[in-house]
Amino acid sequence: MTAQRFALRLLAGYRPSAVQRMALATQNATTQRRALATQNVTSQTTADSGELYDVVIIGGGPAGCALAAALGSLDSLSRKRVALVDPGKLSEMRQWTPPADAYLPRTLQITSSNKRYLENLGLWQWCFEDRVQAYNRAVVTDALGGGAVDLAAMTLHGRNDTAFMVETKNLVSGLLKALDHSSSCVDVVERARVTEIEPAPSMWPVVTLSNSRRLQARLIVGADGASSRVRKYAGIGTYGTEYAQYGLVATLCLEQLNSSAFQRFLPSGPIALLPFPGGFANLVWSLDSELVQLLKTAPEAIFADLINAAFRLTPAEMGYIYSLLRSGVDPDTIGAEIAWRLEVFSRNNPDTNIKLPPRVAALSPRSRTSFPLRMRMVDTLVANRVALIGDAGHVMHPLAGQGLNMGLADVQCLAQVLEQAAAAGEDLGSAAVLDRYNSQRYVRNLAMQGIVDKVWHVFGAHSGTVATLRSLAMNGLDRLPAIKSRMIHAFMQ
Repeated sequence: MTAQRFALRLLAGYRPSAVQRMALATQNATTQRRALATQNVTSQTTADSGELYDVVIIGGGPAGCALAAALGSLDSLSRKRVALVDPGKLSEMRQWTPPADAYLPRTLQITSSNKRYLENLGLWQWCFEDRVQAYNRAVVTDALGGGAVDLAAMTLHGRNDTAFMVETKNLVSGLLKALDHSSSCVDVVERARVTEIEPAPSMWPVVTLSNSRRLQARLIVGADGASSRVRKYAGIGTYGTEYAQYGLVATLCLEQLNSSAFQRFLPSGPIALLPFPGGFANLVWSLDSELVQLLKTAPEAIFADLINAAFRLTPAEMGYIYSLLRSGVDPDTIGAEIAWRLEVFSRNNPDTNIKLPPRVAALSPRSRTSFPLRMRMVDTLVANRVALIGDAGHVMHPLAGQGLNMGLADVQCLAQVLEQAAAAGEDLGSAAVLDRYNSQRYVRNLAMQGIVDKVWHVFGAHSGTVATLRSLAMNGLDRLPAIKSRMIHAFMQ
């Protein structure tokens, strides 16, 4: 029975039952709530509050761009105003043309499930897919104890690609292209730094930008990285661990094509070689500050030799080579020393090549860069009209390659929560809506951060007993394919 028919019957003297009166009240409340939530926010603009938006996303990195593109692709949010704000030149990033003979050192690992999510939204196709490398095998070894585990994925539904390597610029550029080619409600505000965030009398926060624009939002999403200004505005506390290490990254040219990932835990920190098309690879090497500076300034040919040595020689041999570098020994002498030791290793270990990466032939010029390693947790992912995604809400060690994937999981969850809220006529920035996002993501993020932190501490222990026990565990795991498959599924699916 429609409300109009119900009203006519009331005028005719009809007395509704208690159930009918309750149903009518519910219908009227829902109608009013939806009208309030879907009203054109531009009509509310005032001189002091600035332009009104439903959602303002601060940060144009992978997580921020992914959320903006995801919200712009949802029909239920087509009448909402969304802004993506970043101090960088996003238009230049959108038009990025990749170099023909090199790969960039800042890269991301994306799981097959997250890739499917971007594909289903029509976003992935805008990346340069020929520069993306699929891989379904990762070999992990322990330099101290000698343990090894070969994590080769099992075929699932005819496909066995478990992860993909993509350059950060490639992904962000593709997401921005998807936004540019869509008829979405997303306004991209580039070259604009956040100068202030303040609550307004209406209780909608106002974001003041360096270009003098003022954006008032039902919801502010902090996607602005580990030093998030949005998180500080919201008063969300952080805690965690400084690993006293840096991640040294570089682009490598291998002697042969490769589609597997390799990681070796050294006493100085893990080293990982991740595949890219055409015989290229990405290096991620965790080192203390003194070693990072030593290796960043080493001649490129010596640096390539050091990578080959780090995957093959003993920790004692690596320590000796480091001492030669510190002493300023002639590079040719160091190169000859490494070559001799690698030759001896090959003679003594003729059957280990299957668990070793291809040798590095050269280093991509000027590709070495570094960043500090830390773990940062937050007290909550939400506050009054604020939600955090990506590194703004969690920072972790890159040894498991889960940083981007946790950020994309945040994006999926928040987009779904906002989509459902819009369909139900709810205020997108209300506590009830944001609590649903926090309840689904907060504990899962903490759990993944805890697992990665425990792995780092276990493999960072130099005790002979600990090294023996962890290598026994690795070798035992290597003989249990069912458990390995479940582990891969947990991290990659």
